[in-house]
Amino acid sequence: MSQNRPRISLIVGSTRPVRIGRQLTDATAAVFADTVDADIQVLDLAEINLPLLDEPLMASMNQYSQEHTVAWAKQISESDAVVFVTPQYNAGYPAALKNAIDYLYAEWKGRPAAIISYGAHGGGAAAKQLREVLEFIGLDLVPGHGAFTIERTDYTPAWGLVDADAVVARYLPEVQKIAGELMQKIAADEDEQAA
Repeated sequence: MSQNRPRISLIVGSTRPVRIGRQLTDATAAVFADTVDADIQVLDLAEINLPLLDEPLMASMNQYSQEHTVAWAKQISESDAVVFVTPQYNAGYPAALKNAIDYLYAEWKGRPAAIISYGAHGGGAAAKQLREVLEFIGLDLVPGHGAFTIERTDYTPAWGLVDADAVVARYLPEVQKIAGELMQKIAADEDEQAA
């Protein structure tokens, strides 16, 4: 946990070469930065580039042998809360996101978290599936989740977003609520640790 301002990390769940996840995450991070007094960082799984899980021991044993695992664990450990930003792929969330989750165990336990899904219909099926996994490994999830419906007119001809800020702005109260709820959970954790 951080010693000064809390740190909220937004995880880009898509690693496809052509994707809108990074644009949406950056726009969401900007709203968080304007809404709460916290350090906001984006963790892009495409840049982190974890291989398929290659640790010899189960994550619950907390004995990491790979440099990339140690670095990933450090990024999550230094986050007071995390937000999983995920597209919906065939009614689920991306394999790269599941892989990143499975690398760790203790780092997730009790950490405040939220889910923001997106897709042609908001990505609700992906969020439901992801919530089950995150609850099982013990993250402290805010109620509900954010859901961005992406309209065909939001896309450029190259399948990027024309204006990610405008897409996120359609859901501004929802995003601000998530940011506020995460801060409440962080404060509650700090009070519990101080007691």
